[in-house]
Parts: sequence; structure tokens; C-alpha cells
Amino acid sequence: MKKYQVTFALIGLLLEVSAQQNYWQQEVNYTIQVQLDDQKHELHAFESFVYVNNSPNTLDLIYIHLWPNAYRNGKTALANQIYEQNKVNILHFGKPEDKGGIDSLDFKINGTTIKWEYHKKHQDIAVLYLNQPLKTGQKITVSTPFKIKIPSGDISRLGHVDQSYQITQWYPKPAVYDHKGWHPMPYLSQGEFYSEYGSFDVTIKLPSNYVVGATGDLQSPAEVAFLDSLSKISPLDQEAKVDLKGGFKKMKTEFPKSSTTFKTIRYTQSNVHDFAWFADKRYRVRKGEVELPYSKRKVTTWAMYVPQNERLWSKSLEYLHDATYYYSLWNGEYPYNQVTAVDGTISAGGGMEYPNVTVIGNTNSATELELVIVHEVGHNWFYGILGSNEREHGWMDEGLNTLNEMRYFMTKYPDNTGMNEMIPFIDKIHFEELSHHDMGDIMFRATQRFGADQPIETHSCKFHPANYGTVMYQKTGLVFHYLKAYLGEQKFDECMSAYYNRWKFKHPYPEDLRTVFEEITKKDLSWCFGDLINTTSFVDYKLIRSKTDKNGSKAIVKNTGQVNGPIEINVLKNGKIVETQWIEPGKGRRKVDLITTEADEIAINHNKHIPELYRNNNRWHEKGILGKLEPVKMEFLIGDNESNRNNVFWTPVIAGNTADKLMLGAAIHNNALPMNRFQYLVAPMYSFGGKRVSGIAEFSYVALPKTVFRISRFGLSVKSFNDNVSTLTNQQTPFLAFTPYWNADLGRKGDKTPWSQNVLVQGVYNTNLNNGLRFAHSGAFAQYKLDYETRDFQMKAKLRVDYMESNFNFGFIVDEVRASRLQLEHTTKYRYLKNKMSRFVELRLFGGTFLIDNASYTMGGVTITDPRMALSINGSNGSQDLFFENYYFGRSETSGVFGAQREDNMGAFKSGGTILTNRWMTTANMYAQLPIKRLGFLGVFADLGAVGGDSGTEFVGNIGLGMRLGEVFGVYFPIYSTDNIIQSTGSNAYAERIRFTLKMNLVNQLNFRKLIN
Repeated sequence: MKKYQVTFALIGLLLEVSAQQNYWQQEVNYTIQVQLDDQKHELHAFESFVYVNNSPNTLDLIYIHLWPNAYRNGKTALANQIYEQNKVNILHFGKPEDKGGIDSLDFKINGTTIKWEYHKKHQDIAVLYLNQPLKTGQKITVSTPFKIKIPSGDISRLGHVDQSYQITQWYPKPAVYDHKGWHPMPYLSQGEFYSEYGSFDVTIKLPSNYVVGATGDLQSPAEVAFLDSLSKISPLDQEAKVDLKGGFKKMKTEFPKSSTTFKTIRYTQSNVHDFAWFADKRYRVRKGEVELPYSKRKVTTWAMYVPQNERLWSKSLEYLHDATYYYSLWNGEYPYNQVTAVDGTISAGGGMEYPNVTVIGNTNSATELELVIVHEVGHNWFYGILGSNEREHGWMDEGLNTLNEMRYFMTKYPDNTGMNEMIPFIDKIHFEELSHHDMGDIMFRATQRFGADQPIETHSCKFHPANYGTVMYQKTGLVFHYLKAYLGEQKFDECMSAYYNRWKFKHPYPEDLRTVFEEITKKDLSWCFGDLINTTSFVDYKLIRSKTDKNGSKAIVKNTGQVNGPIEINVLKNGKIVETQWIEPGKGRRKVDLITTEADEIAINHNKHIPELYRNNNRWHEKGILGKLEPVKMEFLIGDNESNRNNVFWTPVIAGNTADKLMLGAAIHNNALPMNRFQYLVAPMYSFGGKRVSGIAEFSYVALPKTVFRISRFGLSVKSFNDNVSTLTNQQTPFLAFTPYWNADLGRKGDKTPWSQNVLVQGVYNTNLNNGLRFAHSGAFAQYKLDYETRDFQMKAKLRVDYMESNFNFGFIVDEVRASRLQLEHTTKYRYLKNKMSRFVELRLFGGTFLIDNASYTMGGVTITDPRMALSINGSNGSQDLFFENYYFGRSETSGVFGAQREDNMGAFKSGGTILTNRWMTTANMYAQLPIKRLGFLGVFADLGAVGGDSGTEFVGNIGLGMRLGEVFGVYFPIYSTDNIIQSTGSNAYAERIRFTLKMNLVNQLNFRKLIN
């Protein structure tokens, strides 16, 4: 044992002795007998457990988790979570045989019947009322028979897939009672567990040809011999004995018939807080051994998998060996005698951990399998040995485990390219050189860049599913990788060893982990355990200036982010680091003196140890006039945002409209992953219809304030296209439009709420580019949106105020018009069918009125209302899109498929023709999807409205059938329309009443947060 390893052990022992003075925890020791009925998919069992009250308090009740009841019906917390995330209520509407539950319970304490009842809210929690108070130091024996109907394995973790069984979270067990009180919790797929430590003595009876992998040490000699015999059969010998069906990609191993004889096998284990077992008649078995790094004690490794995965699992023992070895090396030695990985289909994640045993879901490559096995085996430390409350502080197991997983790949495969190995096509879009660490880095920073992240310290139930992975797993791993780089591996390992020794087989909280690190390092680590774990504040450092001469190197750095963390400065020569210095946490500008006299480059965070949001301000290099200007790297389509390059991407573009006809060109942009603070996209295209260059450009700057706004974006859109031939000048009228905007999401980052708010302020200046026709208009609008969305109900409200003015000179007409209008929209959408099909009914209300009405001009002595500024019962056509918010195929078309392209604004009537007003208008619109299988795109609609005009109020109505393809395309067939709508088409032909719509929003309207929140 190395000298510093002895030091780790001594420090850990002292810390453990100190902690024992005030710490206490309960103890639960189980004895369970269970029999599998693989014809009815049931378990018949009897359980007794000894509950020891080590707390300083007297107890008069015990909460019991009955988690198989989570699968009973659609009213459980699990059913609600599945429905909320997947919009499918499999437990409410699923087949009875797919559901599960626990029954036949008869709780007794010390042999005496007691009163017990189900939790008032959760049927998978029970309350046992003690006949006698349980005082400090006393213990009781609780016993009950129970029967479990095993649910389908497609739902969550407990289940069966045919006769492959995953028996997890299956027995009645007490909730944890600690210094913060009782922790009863319903079972969830997202949000894991918290259980009391103790011992297990479990006896399993099942048909004799099943292979079982389980928690604990196998105590049945005949079963040990059975597994040993299976492990000695070579793959070639087994191949002849197995029935494989299906093609190469869909190969399936058939289940053999169950043996008519039964076997009884027994497992025991102490110092664990859970027991799981897995049974499958098809399993192949591999047995190995790993020698632990310090004690040299040997641990048995088992791999059990179905035959069609033979090739994929060929190195599974190596993965088990290496995971056990490295986690022991870095954290503390594995205390048990065996570690097992079983091949299984689970619905809750790619793999799932239990003490000594892990189940691995479907994987597509050897790299992915190694990743999952390493991660799940690692949970023996972070969840198994260090038993934190995963439901409330999930990062303490998932995140710390992810750090070790990253470290494993960086240690075993220093040049790994995890992206390329796990996603075959990724090299086509320039991610092929990214490591396993880089994958998590990009995932998290992309989420943070969109203002969609949540704090690491978030309750598991309150995480959005995407953030559950990118924040709890990846961000935590990156934060502790940062901490490890700052402290150095030796000091970091000293901290982790002390944490392990103090808290193994106990229940640590976040403050306990922080205490250990700060005691060992003698440092204030609030930047890590405070800012990075408890907030969404981002990290960003900037290299202001640097200089290298015969006296050494100097650099000035600045903290431009929201976290005052340590900064890593690197000096490079010939592409390799020759000097590294860490600047202690602080604010503002910092001057750094370095000893290197010859440097090609000085950089912040060269090895990406720090999860900085932006890294394109981190470098200085000697060559070039501008040392901070990185060389340009042109790439096709998209790629990662390299810190030592100015990445410029190009993408072919094809477009078209009725005036420009076909347009071909290319988009030049810097939209890499993660995205830059400043973004640009320039897309010039040659217009074959206009014989000129048309196109768009977009420039934006993103801010991530700490308060008020989730994300704030300032931008400028530039658009230039041909318009249709003018009836006044018989010429095309190409235009050039500038639309500056500010778009912000309101609210506090980290809140998982059904509410969202957005503010958009946008201006416009548009002028034509035709000398024969002079026209310009300008204006601005302010808009506030409030949305509410749950699994079955959506509500959207929008308040908007526009101001517009136009100046035009047609030679014979010279005039100026202006208008201002107020618009209010409210849309509700309710899912009225939730079973075998999902169907919505939508109701929309709209009201609009003019605040300023000077939108008329005189021609030939006749006053004409400018239709571009009017409110339309149908929704805006291209000429009414005065702020260029959408892409129109026919911007000046007033009839036909491109005439009224939008139907989701203004009056939103679904009919041809239109009625305009410069006074006021109110409408009500209904659309309901028809309850016909596989025809959810069909619906019925009804529109009603009132329009104010010079001659009074005009009433309008419309009823018919519609067809919608998502939110993009729609076609509507009126069955009945009021006469004024028919007359507005200018024709009696029914075809003129059919309405086509096409909705294409621009980039600046994309609310990315909704995609992942």
C-alpha cells in the first residue's frame, strides 16, 4: 500500500470515529421465502423482518413501501408520471394482464395482529400502527404473507417479458426514518430510492432450469455447481443447443419449456439496503474474478446473457472486472464477494442497479454495453455502499457515478472517441473526434445555452426528463471533474476515500459530502457546492491579454460568468502543455505571472476541465497579427464548437416562392453545438424568377440573466425577396426588410412548472427596391404570451399591440397611412379521448380593435382602406404580415393555396375569401379531431364572429370538415357559410371556399425551452 493510501485510511478512520458520536440510523434484517409461478406470472411469499430503533425517538408507527402496487391501476404516482412524460396511460387503459400489484397481506408484530392501512394518497405505501411504542434501542419483528402479480416488463423495473423475470422493489419494506424524519415515497420510474441498511436471508423456489442472478452470496451448493457447469460450456458448444429465430438484426432466443421439478436456492447478504433477483431459462453464464487493488482480496464476477447477444457480451467479464477494480481504486474497496450483470429488457433506462447485481437493457455496440455495465456496477458505491436519498438528492449517486464513469473511459481509453463509436453517422457532421467526456459536456452546455437547465440540487420528481439526464448525470459529473482537476487527483482521491470511510453503509446528505471535502482541503468550496450545484449560474472565463518574453509569460484573465470559481491557465509549446497554473476563486480581472519564456499559445481551460458555457474567448497564440483571432475552419452542415477554431459552416439551400420561383444558394453560419453567444446566418440565393439575389440573414446575441428572464435574445433579421407583379406598375417589386427584435422567456430557471411566459418586442423597416415604385413602411409591436400546459390540457393567451405607418409614391398616388391595433387571443385545448387514441378539441377566442385608424388613402377621389393594415377574419395573408414574422410562398397572393397562408392568427376562420375591418372584430373558433382510428388528422370545425364596419356590425359563421397534418399544413372544406363569407370570395364556385393553410415560422420564434421542458 502506497504511503498516501495509508494516510487516506487513517484520515478516514478518524473522521468515521468522530461521526459516530452523533450519527444514528435504523436497522432492518429480512428473512423472505418466495416461490415463482411462471405460468401465472406470480410470486407467493412470506416475509419477516426485525426492525431495530436506533433513533433517539419513540416510534408509534412505521411506514411500509408496497411498491408493486404502483402497477395496479392508472391512479398511482407511477401511472401519473408515465402519462405526464409519454402522454400514454398504460396503467389506466392497458390490458389487465399487463398490470401488477401486491395483496394477501396480513401484518403482525411479534406474532400479534396489528392495525394497518394504506396511505391516503398513495396505494403503494402503507402505515403500520404499533400496539406498543417502540422505544430507543428496542426492536420488533414484523411479518406478513404476500402475493405479487408480476406486471409487464414494458412498464418499469419490476416485471416479466414472457418468462424472463426482473424481480425488483418487490417485497414490503420500511421507509427510511432518519434525523430529518420519515421518508415515505411512492414508486416512480424517474426518481429512485432510499432504504434502510440491514441483512437479507432470501430463499427462492422456482423451476430447476432457471438461471438466477441476485443480490448476495449463494448458499446452495447444488446451485453453485449448476452455475459453475454452465460457465464452463464454450460458446460453440452452447450454439448447438439453442434455438435462434429471426434475421441477424432481429435474432431471438426461444424460451425452453419450464422444468417440472423445482429447486430452492438461498442467498444471504449483510450491509445492503435492497435485494433484487433475475431469472431466465435461456441465460448463458460467464464467471470471472477480479483482484482488488489494496487488499488483493478476490471478488467473483458473473455475466448472464441471452444467446443472441453472445458476440456483444463477449467481453462483459472484462467490463465487470475493470469497473470493480477502478471504482475500488478511486473511492474505496468493494466490500462484497460477488458482482453480477444480467442481460434483460427494462423500460426504466438503459440499465438499473441493485446491490451486487445490475440488469442491463438493450445496447447496440460493445462501447455502449461497456458504458452501461461500468455505470451500473459503479452504483454499488454511489447508491449501494453510500446510501444517499436518491429521490431528493439524485446527483449524489448518479452524478458522482458519472464522474467515475468519465474517469474510467479517460483512464482506460485515453484517446477514446465515444461519440463516433456509439453513433455511427456522427462523423458526417464533425463530431467524430469527441471523447466520452465531450459527449456529456456538449449535452449539458447546449441545454444551458438555451436557458433550459435546472439546478443539480433539484428533487427528482421536479426534473424534466431531458434535464434528469443532462443535469443530474452529466452536469454533476462535469462539475466534479472540474473539482478534481482543481484539487489534483491525489487530493481529490483523498477526499473521496475519506467520504467513503466515513459514510459507507450509512445515509449521507449533500452537506456531509461538502464537509468532508472542505475538512480535507481546508478550502472554501462554496463555488462548487453552492453555485454550481444549487443554482443554474454559468461558468465563463476570458483571456483579456497575454505576453511572453525572456522574463516569462503574463496573462490577464477575467471572470465574465456568474460563478466565482478557480481558473486554469495553460501555457503551450508545439501543441503541448508545458505549464499549468490555477487561479484561486475571485471576481473581476486577475493578473497571472508564469515562468515559461517561450510559448506558442496561452489558454484558459485547454483540456476542457472546466464546464464553461463559452470557450471562444479563451486563447492567445503567437502567430498572426491578431493573437486572439483563431484560424477559420470551414465545415459542412454543423459540428462542435471548437475553442481553438472559428468554426464557420456552410449548408446548401433550396427555396422558392411564387415571385422568385426556384432559389438556390448556400447558408453560411456559426450555429455549432453548443451555440455561441453571438450567432449569425447569411443565406444568399439566386432567384430564377427575379433574376437577382434574394435571401435572408439573421444576427442575434443571447444573454442568460440570473433573475427575471430564463433567456434573453437580441437580434436582427434581414430579408430580401421578390414580390409578385404590381398591378399599379406592372413590375416586380423586390423588397428589403430589417426586423430588429428582443425575445425573452420570463421566469426563474430551474422551475418545473406548466406555466411559461414570453415577451417579444419587434420592429420593422421595409422598402422596395424598384425605381418605378417607391414604398416603405415601418413600425413595431410588443407582445406578451402566457402558456399553460399539462398532459390533457393546454391554454395559450396572447396580448399584442401593433403600430405601423407606410409611405408610398406611385407617381399618381402619394400618401401616408398609419394605424395601431390591440389584439387579444385565448386558446384552450383539451384531450377528450385518452384511451386507444388521443384526440383533442380546441376552442379559440379572439378580439381586436384599432387604437389609431388612419389607414386610408385617396385614389381618383375615392377613399380606400389599406387592406394590409386591416384585421381579417381568416388570418393574415402575406401582404398583412407587415413584420415579416413568417415565410410566405405568395406574399402578395390574396386567393388560392398561398392566398391566406395562415389561419392561426386574427379571426382564424377556415374559409376562402375574407372580410376586413379597420374598426373591431371578435371571433370564436372550434376544431375537434374525429374519434376515428388512424385518422387523427381529420376534424370538424365551427367559426363564429362579429365584425365592426361603417354600416354597423356584420355577423359571420362557418362550419365544415378539416384535415391537419401537424401544425404545418391544413385544408378545410366548409359545409355551411354565411352569405357574406361566400360573397367575399368573389365567386359562387365551391372550390373558392376551400381553404389551404401553411405555417412556416422563422428561427427567431423558436422557443427551444419548450422542446426539453
